[in-house]
Formats: sequence, structure tokens, C-alpha cells
Amino acid sequence: MRYHINRENYHRFDVIEVNKLPARAYFIPFGTKDAAEKASALEKRYVSDKVRCLNGQWDFKFYPQPALVPGILDTDAVTFEKISVPACWQFQGYDRPFYINTRYQFPFDPPHIPQEEPVGKTFCWVGSDLGIKPRWQQPENEYNFVGVYRTFLEIEHPEKRRILSFLGVASCIDVYLNGQFVGYSEGSHNTAEFDVAPYLKEGSNELLCVVHRWCTGTYLECQDMMRNNGIFRDVLLYEMDENDLVDVSLTTYKTGSHYSLKTDLLLQGNDQVHLNLCGHGLHLEKMVESVEHKACVTFDNLDVMQWSAENPVLYDLYITLPGSCTRLRVGFKDVKITGDVFTINDAKVKLHGVNHHDTSPTGGYTLTPDGILRDMQLCKEYNIDTVRTSHYPPDPLLLELCDELGIYVVDEADLETHGTFSQQLPPTYNTLSHDPAWQMHFMDRIKRLYGRDKNHTSIIMWSLGNEAGGYHNTDQMCAWLKSRTALPVHYENAIHSKRIAYDVGSEMYPSVENVRRVGLHKRKEKPLNDRPYFLCEYAHAMGVGPGAMEEYWQEIYRYENLMGGCVWEMVDHAVLHEDGSYTYGGDHGEWAHDGNFCVDGIFYPDRSPSTGAKIVRHVYRPVRVRHVKGDLYEIFNTRAFTDTSAYRFTFRFSDGREVCPDIQVPPLTKRVMQLPECAAAGESVTVIVTQQGREVSREQSIFKLNVVEHVAPGGWGIEQLSLCDGIISYQKDGKLLTASAPYTILFRAPTDNDVDWFMNTAMDDYVVQTEQVTATTMSGGKLQVQTKIVCRKQEFTCTDTYEGCTDGILVTSTLRCTKGGGKLPRFGKAFRLEESFDNIKYHGRNGESYRDMKDHTQVEDVVCSVSDMTEPNIKPQESGNRCDCTWAMISDGETEFSFTAVDKPFELGIKPYTDTALLSMKHRCDEVRTGTYVTISAFQMGIGTGSCGPATRPEYCFDAKKEYTLRFIIRYREARHLRC
Repeated sequence: MRYHINRENYHRFDVIEVNKLPARAYFIPFGTKDAAEKASALEKRYVSDKVRCLNGQWDFKFYPQPALVPGILDTDAVTFEKISVPACWQFQGYDRPFYINTRYQFPFDPPHIPQEEPVGKTFCWVGSDLGIKPRWQQPENEYNFVGVYRTFLEIEHPEKRRILSFLGVASCIDVYLNGQFVGYSEGSHNTAEFDVAPYLKEGSNELLCVVHRWCTGTYLECQDMMRNNGIFRDVLLYEMDENDLVDVSLTTYKTGSHYSLKTDLLLQGNDQVHLNLCGHGLHLEKMVESVEHKACVTFDNLDVMQWSAENPVLYDLYITLPGSCTRLRVGFKDVKITGDVFTINDAKVKLHGVNHHDTSPTGGYTLTPDGILRDMQLCKEYNIDTVRTSHYPPDPLLLELCDELGIYVVDEADLETHGTFSQQLPPTYNTLSHDPAWQMHFMDRIKRLYGRDKNHTSIIMWSLGNEAGGYHNTDQMCAWLKSRTALPVHYENAIHSKRIAYDVGSEMYPSVENVRRVGLHKRKEKPLNDRPYFLCEYAHAMGVGPGAMEEYWQEIYRYENLMGGCVWEMVDHAVLHEDGSYTYGGDHGEWAHDGNFCVDGIFYPDRSPSTGAKIVRHVYRPVRVRHVKGDLYEIFNTRAFTDTSAYRFTFRFSDGREVCPDIQVPPLTKRVMQLPECAAAGESVTVIVTQQGREVSREQSIFKLNVVEHVAPGGWGIEQLSLCDGIISYQKDGKLLTASAPYTILFRAPTDNDVDWFMNTAMDDYVVQTEQVTATTMSGGKLQVQTKIVCRKQEFTCTDTYEGCTDGILVTSTLRCTKGGGKLPRFGKAFRLEESFDNIKYHGRNGESYRDMKDHTQVEDVVCSVSDMTEPNIKPQESGNRCDCTWAMISDGETEFSFTAVDKPFELGIKPYTDTALLSMKHRCDEVRTGTYVTISAFQMGIGTGSCGPATRPEYCFDAKKEYTLRFIIRYREARHLRC
């Protein structure tokens, strides 16, 4: 079959759609009420008798150069391959994954994009690949690739109206049927629908879709994610009878203690409509005749239960026409802003949120229904009650699941123009957003967002987009929304224009001090002081971290105008290969890239939790318990609607006692309670809170840590030590514990959060250090070794004293700065054992912990292996530190070496490779074991969120000019039988 291929739509500035139907609500009709009632949200689009899902294997032809696409395409002459629909073609063997953050993949020259010519010389001044410096780059073999898709539809009764619905196509799509042009759409994450009835015939029908890598609309889609293409969400064919439902708009509003539900219907024809509202004891029916294809029904004075994330009560609304029934889930909630306080159902809620991208390591933008469900279930499991759909509308299934599971949603338009900032000087976000010529394009994004998602109870705010500047076009978007919805409007990037804020103040990665200033109404940006304030992105969870997350929540809970925020972000973006390895930006031959900046989630790509997820779960815990003194404990119920009677409390003391008191604390209330016979005793008390059998939090109050304070001389002598060129070693039955290199370790392999946006790292001054013995003395049974440590800008003297004691050999290490200053990352002593030493037992924090991120763990006895002592970060980096350790034992099953803290606990690190080797590792496959490496540290600095937010806070840093002492006892003996 022959097609005249349109070569204009994708690059014409005045064309954003051709023959595309107006935006309408997403719903799935059925032939009968019984069928509509039985189908779950997860399955309904696949089992409906009135909707056909066209997913599967489609014919595909990839054109690496657009000039190769013939003007008249004869499908009989094309050699097609096969591709999955939905899918991103970069994950199906065409082109390659391409990660870039704040830049376009082509020269910034709006509204022009590459057409048939190669991508030209491209300017930018920022990027992880080359840092912060203006440069021109000339990519090779880069074109505006084209993918041509084909499938066949078997059609009976072609006289029926049929709507072809694409839930997501990047970047644009031209649709053809049976040799004829049907229409065009852009806006990758918005639904595109076409009336295809005029083009269909009885029997087999050929559907052809042409997808371009970029279109004019790509200027509005410069999001921080891998840049993928293709038909990446489901394709549906609605088969409609003449009296079917076309669109429905639901509006709920509260009067006094009762609600009303207004239902506006748009019909294919005119007929009698039967509406049934039911659930939770409510059974209401109404009939209405449509007039000019429209009908309106209002259910007044409803005594219903209110919906919230804590109690997601939904009612069923059945809309029945002859031969058709649609079931909608309806919730009743009341979102208001009163002064500077954000409320839901009159409660001052705090939003415990996360930013969610559609990302799969095997599918790119394509998520399966089960994958979407898994992500939302993980939110509930990890105490996350809010999702911001960064930075585009999600698959509508996600919103249905949020309605049902109880998750607040900040629904965001498919809009970001970050490249306007990164690809021109002077940089500004406002180039497109303040240009009236782009108003039509901006307005299309918000109309499509609202039109599709308007009926979802879970949505509590509309977001105009992300990092697209302001304010002319965003003002128009806001005004349009305000004429249709009572929900607040959010848009963070207004802060980069004179508008500053819309209904809520919003900001990314501010310091805790700036958040506090908002709480006190003392920000210089006045619009941040007179309305609710939302951290749409904070706590950048890249690699190890986020650190100092709790400090934000101390402020959020303190001030009513602070409404919470969303951690950046939920899931690492990476590409999974058949051998099990992961790759990220720069690994795929990208001519420009932003490295592993996309690997920034609290969950790994396979959705297993990183330490970041455990931190978030802890900080977002619904009930906080704090020991005050004696038998007094403060119980803080952080939730807005749930009394603590919904939870079971277990107080587990380290001295063996365990009590389970009944605790009654109203929502959003603190109460100090006396717990009889629960006075502080032993080292600690761990409080475990469960709800319906699920553990929602575990936190610990530490009363004291038992460390050795007095060391008795004698027993052991220093003759067990060997010293060669300043390297200390200890030997037992041929088993050797030797000092690693460097022995005195002052650096750490940089975490992602040690590296700031300007590619500076807090470790720069220390990662290259030399240590030289300057003096050795033996006196009175003591060995003293003095070394000089030279770093890039600092010099230190370290004095190590070894003396025998009753429990082993006491090591006293004192560090003094002799030149320079600044912040000292770490002070520790590093040792090496053979790989056979794999059994570990220690008393300390039971998980990865650093100074500013340790409260999610508890101090206890831990038995594990070396592999358990590091974290499987996609990009290897310092990991696995354990704070508050009083002793540690490492064994090969025969010989055991132990380390015991003296005076104060140490921090423990055990790795299968040296910290120096870790410096050069880029991927998990680089983590090759060469032994067992133990580091006993006086301290490590905290982590912070410096990769995109504030660096490590001062209280978690260490002044290099101060003197530090580390003391511990080393002992070796026949191993106890450790079990791992």
C-alpha cells in the first residue's frame, strides 16, 4: 500500500496537532455493568469488550537518516523488522540509550530542529561530561531518526465510530490508515486520539505510524532522563456504539459536613442515561435524558466518608447507556489553602513525598501494569504518601492505583525547557516561557493534562511543569486551570521569574536555614512567606545518601506553612544488559552525556531498596517516639487522620524486657506518656511500630554505649608486632593482619554527594596522600611510630603508639595538622586480611550509616559476611560504613582478629577491595575482590546531598586543624564459631 508521507508536521511551529480529538477523561467502558464491576484497574483495558488493546509485535523500519524515508512509501516494497509495542526503540536494538540532563540533543535555535540534515555544531556551557565551560561540539552520524511502525486491524462493522488512542509516543506521531493520512500529534506523554472510522473498511486494515526522534515540541521536553523514542505506552482502539459515552467530568464540592457530586456527560448520541452511585452503605440512582449530546446529573447532600491517603475511601459511579457501562471510582475530599496553610479535609497535612519517573532498566519509558503497581505499593511500604509525577503525566493507570491505594498526587504537565538555560549565554529559563509565540504550545500541555486526569481523587495539586521558566505563558496556563478547577496550582520554576510563586511557594534543594526562614516568614522572596511552601525536590538521593534529611523534617513539623516535600527521586535510571550489568550516561557512545546523574533514586533499577529508601522510610514514619527521661516518652503522631490506636507498639529493651502498651495520641499531636516499668535501663530501647501486621517503623533511643574506658597493662606484649618500612603487621599461626596502604586513611572514595554541580569534590585535597615514617622508638614496652602525611594542600603528623594490655594490643593514634586546613573527610587506620576472612561479627549500627544518616539503623549485635558490608551502588563509591561500633571480629573459621573500641565507639568499614582501588571503579563489574580490608575510623564526615543540593552540614564535618585521637585494642585468637 502506498502512502504520501508528510514531511512538514513535525517541524512546523504552527502545527501541534492535526485531526486530533479534544482531550477527554481516561476511562474504559464495558458492554455490561457486571463486566465493568468485575474488572480491576490493572486489567480493565485488556479485558473490555468495547476496547481493543493493540499491543504486540508490530512491523518496524528504522531510518537512521530521515532523507532515506521515501516521499511515497510503498509498504509492499519495505523490508520490515519486528518491534514490541509498547517499547522504546533504544531498548529494542535501534539507536542506543542516550542520557543527558539539562541539554537538548541538537543546537538551540527555537523553534527550529534538525530535519534531514545532520545535527549541527552545538553549543552548551554545562554538563557532567566536560564540566562548567562554554564549548562547541560537532556530533557525528546524528540525525533526526525516523521509525515507521505497521500493524493490521481486523474490523467488523466499520460503520461504528472507532477512536484510536495512543497513551504515549515520543516525540510525535503521524498516523495513516489504508493509504490515507489520519492525523498528527506531539506531546510525548499526553494521550493522542483520532477518530479513525472514516478510514476503516471491513476486514483487514493497515495502520501505519511515523515517529520522529525530535519535533518542535521537543523544545518543551528537556527533562532529566534518558532520551527515548517510540510508541512507549499502550495503544487502544475504542469501539463505540452510537449512544456511547465520550467524556465525563466529575466535580465534588463540600457544603458544611456534606458533599455534592456533579457529573457532566458528553455522549456520542442522545439517549437516556442511568447513573448509580454506591458503596459503603450508599445506594443512589438517577436517570437523565441527554440534550444535544450532553447531560448533567448532581447528587446533592451526600453523607459520605472522606477520601485521604490514610483512608482511601472510594465509591462506585456506574454510568449506563444501552449496550454500555462505565465504572468510575469516586472519592470525596476537600483541598483548601487557608492563609498560608495547606489542608485536606480541614486537616493540616504534611506531604511525605517522592518524585516518580517512568523508568525501566529493560524498557526505558515503558512500564508494565505490574511494574506501575509495584512502584505504588513500594510507596505505601516505605511510608511515602505523595508522588509528584516528574515531569509529565504518568500512565493513567498510576493515577487509578493512587486513588485506590491512597497516595496524594502532584500531577505535572509534560513541560520542561531546561536547555534554554544550558545552551545559551547569558543563561535564562525564560526564553520560551515568556515568549507569547509559544503560548499555544504551552497551553496545549496543560489542557491535555487536565482533560485526561481531571476525575482522579488522588490529585491534590496541578503542576504546570518543571524548570521551564516564566511567566507569560505559565500565567496563561494557571489562569486556564483556575477557571476549571479549585485545586491549587504548583510551579516551582516561577521562582526564577518575577512571579516567584503561584498558589503554593515551591523550591528545589534549599538549605535547611532557608526552609526555616520560610517557616518564620522571613524570606526575601516575599511570595514564599504568605502561602504554603512545598519542597518539590529535596534530599538528592544519588549514590550514598541522602544525608541530613531529618533536619528538613524538624522544620516541616515545626511550622504550619511548611507542607512537606518530595525526595529526588524514586528509582535509579540505568540500562540492564543480558549479563546482569548496568550502564548509564556515557556508556553508550553518547556524544554528550551527564554520566551517572540519572542514577539518583532511593531504589535500584530492579526496585530493591538502597539505603536511601530505608532512610526515607524512617524519616517518613507515621509515629515518632522519643525518650524524654526515666519512664517518660514523647509520642508524636505525624499523620493527619489516623489515631495511634491503629498501631501496635513494642518497646524492646536491650536488657531483655519487652512491653506492648496501648497508646492513644490524636492525629498531628505530641503527647508525653509515662510507661510503667519502662525506665531507661541497659544500652537502649528499640520501638517497633506495626499496622495490620506490617512494620511501619523501627527506631532506637540509645542510653549509653559500653566501651572500654580503662585499659590494664600487661598480658600481651608488643613482640607479636612486626614492623617493616613503617608497615605494621600481626601474625597468628601463619594468618596475617597487616596494615593496608594507606595505613592512616584520611580520604574516602568520593560518594556522588561529595561531588557538586561544578564537578568539585570534597575529597579533592585528600584522595592522593603519601605517608612516610619519620621516627620509630621503643621504650618501656611501647612502640611508637611517627609518620608524615602529605596531601594536596595539607600536611599532618600521625603518632601511633602500640602497647600490650590484658585484652590485646592497645593502639593509640593521634593526628595533628602541620600545614593547611579545611575539612577532614576521615581519620582511620586501615588493615588487610586474606580473602578467607569472610565471617564478621560486630556490635554497632546494623546497616550503612554515616554521621548525618544513621537513625534509620539500630545498635545491636550483627553477624554477616564481607559482601554484606558494602552497598551495590550502580556506580561504586564509598559505602557500607557502620557508626557507633564498640567491637568487631573478623574470622576465617580458624583464626579470629578482633577490634575493641576504647574511650568512645569507632566507625567500622569492611570492603573486599581497598579504598584506593575503589577510586577508579565505574561499574559493579569493577568490584573485584582482592582480600578483606578493615578500616577502624575515629570518624567520617557526613554525606549531605551536594550532588544537587546542600553539601554536608557543618555539624557533620571535621576541622582539619584540630587534633584527633583514635584508640582501640587489637586481638587475635582461635576463632569462635561464627555463623553467617
